[in-house]
Amino acid sequence: MKEDPKTVIITGGTKGVGRAVAEHLAHLGYSLVLSYSSDDAAAEATRAAITGSGGECLLAKGDTRRRDSVEELFAAATQRFGKIYGVLANAGVENVEAPFSEMTEDELDRVVDINFKGTFFTLQQASRTVVDGGRVIATASTIASYPPPGSGVYAATKAAVRLMVQVLSLELGPRGITVNSLDPGAVEGAGIFTHMTDELRQAFYKQSPMGKLPRPSDMAGAVAFLLSDGAAMVSGHNLAVTGGFRI
Repeated sequence: MKEDPKTVIITGGTKGVGRAVAEHLAHLGYSLVLSYSSDDAAAEATRAAITGSGGECLLAKGDTRRRDSVEELFAAATQRFGKIYGVLANAGVENVEAPFSEMTEDELDRVVDINFKGTFFTLQQASRTVVDGGRVIATASTIASYPPPGSGVYAATKAAVRLMVQVLSLELGPRGITVNSLDPGAVEGAGIFTHMTDELRQAFYKQSPMGKLPRPSDMAGAVAFLLSDGAAMVSGHNLAVTGGFRI
């Protein structure tokens, strides 16, 4: 692969799962375009880690909630690297402690704009840009299957991601492009699980068949598979990476 590097765009690519995926793909020889919204220090640290190991990385600061910002991201990626092989629509926000009776309109707009509109705009540009035979992946969540109280809007946006993936897989199938979702559950060291108390961690461990939770690096391996030639006939699929733990 290193003789003919493939380029992958990752939104939300400089923290948590996004960063773990980016660093793993760089090690495999992919060129990376990483979008992020605000944390310049985290973005620069991610770029330094990738380029320090010999990888190629372009950072693009922007807002996936805006169509023009997503268009600029893809234009910058194409200008720098030419053909785009894969896209991981990973930017998202978690909100699992907002009962219907208490959610404000501002909270509703934020979750829907980032998780639904942002993902839609990213997938839309991916459908126009990714080369024939390429790969499109979106980060959904197993919470769409097992929603706890307080997660109504968040779970609904992740269910929408799954449905968008299924429809887009039908639309892009004739071009040999696969479209799948990565469905994490609780991921230790990412998102709202970045800073767990020992008590909460042990409670999750007891509920897990493997006695542990997956980490961002486990998501990276799953994404690498979906990008690989071995997944050429895997499309319209929701790949749960939970170690058997349901959340």
